[in-house]
Amino acid sequence: MAGPWTVTRERDDPGTDQRTAPSRLGSRSSRALFTRLPGVRPPRPITFPDRPTAVWPGSARRPGSLRKSRLKTRWAATFLALMLGAAAVLVWATVSLAARGIASGEAAARRVAGPLVIPAPKSVAGLPRRFGAIDEPGAAPIVTEFRQRFGSVGSGLVFDTRAAADDGRVPGRTAKDITAAWTSGLYGQPGHLDPATTRPAWVMYIGMDATAKLGPPMVTVSRLMTGILGPYSNSAPWRVRAGHRGGAANCTVAWLAQTQVGVCGWASDHTIGAIASPIRATSVAELATLMVRMRYDLQQQ
Repeated sequence: MAGPWTVTRERDDPGTDQRTAPSRLGSRSSRALFTRLPGVRPPRPITFPDRPTAVWPGSARRPGSLRKSRLKTRWAATFLALMLGAAAVLVWATVSLAARGIASGEAAARRVAGPLVIPAPKSVAGLPRRFGAIDEPGAAPIVTEFRQRFGSVGSGLVFDTRAAADDGRVPGRTAKDITAAWTSGLYGQPGHLDPATTRPAWVMYIGMDATAKLGPPMVTVSRLMTGILGPYSNSAPWRVRAGHRGGAANCTVAWLAQTQVGVCGWASDHTIGAIASPIRATSVAELATLMVRMRYDLQQQ
């Protein structure tokens, strides 16, 4: 029996219960829901590609762009191969030229040059010789020190050659047979002014001619240039072209009488020679070229 203390259960009315609305709403399809809403398009169905090379929906790439990308890759690979080939050809050409230069230098060193012209000619490579006392400003101390260093090296070479003759290392020669002749000359450079003196630049030449072989030309010229540099120099000679008179040649920059002087020297079997000029007036490169030209007149073939 029902009374005031009895709890009764009321049956829920599905038509009025709002809790069942979401379940009914969720049970319907999303397409039907968006169709009912005004101004909203239903979503497009997602399709998957049938082939691995197909373009995904919404992707920016197209089959045409894929072909262009492949074409660019091929061109890049071709260009890279051409560049590598050109680099290989350039390396081969450089090595070939270096080998030819070394071979020509060795051939020149093997060429036997004749004796020096003694006394020194009045004109060498178009440069006139200056006679008498050296009156060029600052030239006398440079020439004096240049003579001393050259003479020291030349005397040492003759002494070593005589010692070798005493030991029997110079066939057919004795120490008394080995002598040396010295020569020198100061030459002007008309039209080439010294900026420090505003007078024509000059070139000093010294040479020595022995009656026996002084040694391998490359070793001899290295000894000559090292002696001219002096024991306290931080510089070193470097190899240059010796020219058609053969032998070996080096150039360097030495301090003579507190002046930077360019010096280029050469050596053949029986001779040594060197020219010097302040680098403020004549660069070492110009001096190296001038040395080759002067040897035509200073040394017989």
